[in-house]
Amino acid sequence: MNLTRTPCVPARRTPPQTSAARGLLTPLVAALLSLGCAASAPKMRPASAPKPQVATPTAAPPRAGLEPLTDEERALSVALKQDVEKISQLTCPKPSPGKARTCARNSDAVWELAEVSDWLSSQLEQAGYQVNRHGIELDGSTVMNLDVEVPGGLRGAELIVVGAHYDAVSGSPGADDNASGVAGILALARSFSGRRHQRSLRFVLFVNEEPPHFQTPTMGSFVYAKSLSESGREVRAMLSLESIGYYSDAAKSQHFPTAKLAQQHSPVGDFVAVLGDRSSKNLVDVTAKLLGQHATLPVEHHVLPIGVKGVDWSDQWSFWQFGYPAAMITDTALFRNPNYHKETDTPDTLDYERMARVVSGVEAAVVNLAGGPYL
Repeated sequence: MNLTRTPCVPARRTPPQTSAARGLLTPLVAALLSLGCAASAPKMRPASAPKPQVATPTAAPPRAGLEPLTDEERALSVALKQDVEKISQLTCPKPSPGKARTCARNSDAVWELAEVSDWLSSQLEQAGYQVNRHGIELDGSTVMNLDVEVPGGLRGAELIVVGAHYDAVSGSPGADDNASGVAGILALARSFSGRRHQRSLRFVLFVNEEPPHFQTPTMGSFVYAKSLSESGREVRAMLSLESIGYYSDAAKSQHFPTAKLAQQHSPVGDFVAVLGDRSSKNLVDVTAKLLGQHATLPVEHHVLPIGVKGVDWSDQWSFWQFGYPAAMITDTALFRNPNYHKETDTPDTLDYERMARVVSGVEAAVVNLAGGPYL
């Protein structure tokens, strides 16, 4: 087990920049050059995630205060909140008189899921993209993966995928899980529109991450990764944004799947985590380093063996099945958020300023993973 903390480093902060200027960030980290991909036959895992037994640490190291947000990050936090609220509103529509309000956006509520899909497509189209819709047939209905691509330059055949699932469990507005990750994808897609880099970028919104499709052949990201593998597309890195909006400064607000991890971590849930399996160690290390330089909040990263609870609980799992390096960026979901998979997972429980810090850091990481700007 490999566990390392990447501290927040305010001194490395740069002044607010325009979208064009942000394209001139640091060059590609050398370790990225070792990332590769090789298609392999998938090994299926259980259809749903088991409930974890969490361990809680007892001592917290001191934390430095966060520096103020830039004007750009403040504007980003407003946009993230608006998008999360809209997705949650579509998930929990106003009921007819005399009827109880219900919340759903999944394959058991195809109309609500389609409304969310259509709205997401409209947002990407407004950002200047042609949206590709990839249908998955389920018992007479069709659900959609959505993607947009920013073509690359000299290394345009190589692909960087950044994705998030947009479905949610029934009964929950799914604000943190995973409207927060979807809002992050929308923000990144808007920012990268018209900005060309050495490698091609693909922003993807996956369907069917939640049970009963979780880690089965109908999981949206599994279908998507399989298609990439069959087409021979070279995926250099995949980042999964999974529940990135819940933070707490309270003692013992962070839990862990094992006692060993609990002993090595702060019990304060104020950080964003980068997680991956051992095959994706280079990507996890590079991404965590870049977030530590640019996200302006604490960053932790872990390279964990398959079998540690939670490490494969999102769309990065699908890409591992086909030999692609993939990492999850997360607030750790149920190991921190008491509203996980509940009706209380609402937009008002999220911290949009810290979300903005995370998304800004991911943007800088993507620039580097994409090989820098193509001039």
